[in-house]
Amino acid sequence: MKEEKKYSSLKVLGLGAEAAFLGTFGTDAAGRHVRATLQGLAIQTSFCRIVERENGHADVHVVDGNREFIFSNKGGVARENPFTPCDTDLNYVSHFDLVHTSCYSYLNAHLGALNGASALLSYDFSYRWQVDELIGTLTPHLDFAAISAGDVGRERGIAALREAVSNGCSLALATFGPDGATAYNGEAFVSVLPKPAAIVDTLGAGDAFITATLLSLLASGWTRGVRPSADAISIAMNKGSQFAAEICGIEGAFGHAAPIATNEHV
Repeated sequence: MKEEKKYSSLKVLGLGAEAAFLGTFGTDAAGRHVRATLQGLAIQTSFCRIVERENGHADVHVVDGNREFIFSNKGGVARENPFTPCDTDLNYVSHFDLVHTSCYSYLNAHLGALNGASALLSYDFSYRWQVDELIGTLTPHLDFAAISAGDVGRERGIAALREAVSNGCSLALATFGPDGATAYNGEAFVSVLPKPAAIVDTLGAGDAFITATLLSLLASGWTRGVRPSADAISIAMNKGSQFAAEICGIEGAFGHAAPIATNEHV
């Protein structure tokens, strides 16, 4: 479940796993394009809502391969009409091996219900954990937590991992930008450095890293209540690092570009 980052579903598909998206689409050009792209790639969207509003959208400039955010409508329709999972939705997600969402999906109030319905629940805090008190309130519902900590330093990032796991989260992971990433399972810290990449666009690299890491952990037999071993985490994070490097060579996180008229609100 993810609103602004629907391309995570595409990354799952690219790694050979079946994926679906459950959320809200806007009716503007951006929303129509994202929905058509997902449907064209056979990513299930049959339980999604379509609301007469702007889709989540951001304007990004790529400078020397690095992204610079110019504008964001803060999730658009996802923020203005937050998705509320009903019993049918919860039954639907119960058939998947893992449900993934984020701080940009505006689903924080429903994490308890999603935890109860899902086999595993993962959550990307991005950098919002730094400005909102989210770790303490949300991680008790999670099996996996990811945070972006490249701008706050290793000490603060590691402290957040410890807090997340102490709250019952099986595995917490922090990314530190060019310094790689570190995960903690309550027993050991496991780190990985970025793989060499021919960088075209860094947009989506973090999502790619998380996606490949999670799929590798699932393949290793990870289930709720069983913390992944340090060896399984190391293998998974190296796969994540490799996939992130590959995604850095693609424009716009997953390709599938489409022209949008400059005079059209997106």
